[in-house]
Amino acid sequence: MKKYFVLLTYVLLTTTAVFGAPAAKEILQKADTFRGLGNQSFSFDLTIVSYNPNKKPSKNRLEVSVKSEKSLVKFISPKRVKGRAMLFEGRNLWLKIPRTRKIIRISPAQRLMGEASNGDVAATNFSRDYQPSLLGEEVMEGKTCYHLILTAVDRRVTYHKIEYWVEKKTGKPFKSSHYAVSGKLLKVVFYKSFQTFEGGEKISKLLLVNPLIKGKYTWMIYKNYQKKKLTDNLFRKENLNRI
Repeated sequence: MKKYFVLLTYVLLTTTAVFGAPAAKEILQKADTFRGLGNQSFSFDLTIVSYNPNKKPSKNRLEVSVKSEKSLVKFISPKRVKGRAMLFEGRNLWLKIPRTRKIIRISPAQRLMGEASNGDVAATNFSRDYQPSLLGEEVMEGKTCYHLILTAVDRRVTYHKIEYWVEKKTGKPFKSSHYAVSGKLLKVVFYKSFQTFEGGEKISKLLLVNPLIKGKYTWMIYKNYQKKKLTDNLFRKENLNRI
């Protein structure tokens, strides 16, 4: 009887915290609209700038094309990585290295540059890869946010768990904390600014902060979102060497 009372109390408290709120999946899908163009094929330019204490900042420029659950990332600069390409096909990620015919399988969780992982660049939504649950609401820097927990649906997903805060009023992503299988906090991400592309607002700047090393952080800067007709051939592994 006592166990039943404790369980009932927990359910009532949890229900009260989220009473009147939309379902977790609906909140997550709304937040994803600020990260891409849904089912439409599109492209964007991405600049990654990494800062490390006592070191000169490093910068990469990329071009990203997306169609359904596939994405192609082309490395534009600097010269040492120009010509590389990553293909995200379902939950498989492949890397082409120029001047070789090698195409190697890599992990989305593997670090690409600074605090940015391969999956941070290649994946454009959370809804496909994570199961959301709604914990309640929190006030973050004066803004009321939904507090979600996203749990990976597959071991090949970039992160095991993500804590995600989404603005209640606008549906925009506000902040996220990303965890490894071990429970280690890998990075904290701040969704700093948005710009209008193709008639809707999209993320234009992400700040990725290393929680363990002070002064170690990475900017991801998005530009030129645009709808594009992209052929299926562009996203085939066997065609990577033709890029």
